[in-house]
Amino acid sequence: MTSLERVLCALGGEPADRRAFTLTLSLYGARLTGCPVREYFTVPRRYLEGQREVVRLLDPDILFTPFVLPFEALAYGGEEVWLDRFAPNVRKPPFRDPDLAEPLGEGLLLDPGVGYLVEAARLLAGEFGADKPVCAVVTAPVDLPAMLLGIETWLEILLFDPERAAALMDLSEDHFLRLTAALFDAGATFVASPVMFANLRLVTPGLLEKSILPALARCFGLCRGPVVFHHGGNRIEDHLRLFADLPNVPGFVMDPRDSLSRAREILGPGRLILGNMSGPALVRTAPEAARALASEILAERAGDRAFILASGHADVPFDTNPDTLRAVRQAVLDAGAVT
Repeated sequence: MTSLERVLCALGGEPADRRAFTLTLSLYGARLTGCPVREYFTVPRRYLEGQREVVRLLDPDILFTPFVLPFEALAYGGEEVWLDRFAPNVRKPPFRDPDLAEPLGEGLLLDPGVGYLVEAARLLAGEFGADKPVCAVVTAPVDLPAMLLGIETWLEILLFDPERAAALMDLSEDHFLRLTAALFDAGATFVASPVMFANLRLVTPGLLEKSILPALARCFGLCRGPVVFHHGGNRIEDHLRLFADLPNVPGFVMDPRDSLSRAREILGPGRLILGNMSGPALVRTAPEAARALASEILAERAGDRAFILASGHADVPFDTNPDTLRAVRQAVLDAGAVT
């Protein structure tokens, strides 16, 4: 079977020759090719070269476009930060005054960083898209204002300034729909959106019900392709039922601390669940331990056809031992067919 066929089997709850798996290895391609990180994350063909090496190393069933959400915020201004073994970040939010944050409209796709994201997706889909799903990672519409203004400022606006919050949400929705449309036009198979500001550890139940969920429902429903709901660095098991009816969402990436069994109880037998390994933790994990952890997860989900072994949290770190990653793949091969 091809990777695309394997993932479609998981999506449809059908048997497969083996379990589909993926690790978020956007950054790791720079290590495998020896490409300086700044060149890797500014020259699309360098990113493609890195992902070719990811395929040679592990042959994962899902490939990722550049996991550089800060490029979306930097399109509005601000200063980037580059480090040798990390993806670029934003030194400080682009806006101090919320009223200065204006939609970019068509200008969003003219930004060099955003253009890099789209072109890298195009190259990746052009080479691998016939056999492997290409997942584009995009900032959630409810989270973009936190990147533009800072988390505390956005939370304060959500709680106490509904008119301004609505204007910023309109900006974010326009941004999300323009960028996702461009990525789907470039050949992305689906979008994964890490969602932080839909978590009851950050927002109140009333705010979630009245503002956050309606905004997500509008954006995801209007998106031109499927959107996988990513946990966004927070546990979502306790809140999963609230997200289950969001339109155009075929699956959920669970936090590694979440119970996959509980998630299955909440979502029912047909919805796709992805997890339950921590990408950042792999840098501290010996190959034998990684294989044992992956094997444990696979054994626990052995009867669940609608499951894909995947890493959550952020990207797999640059310094991760390649043997640790190979050990995860070996656990998948050892687990055998999905019956």
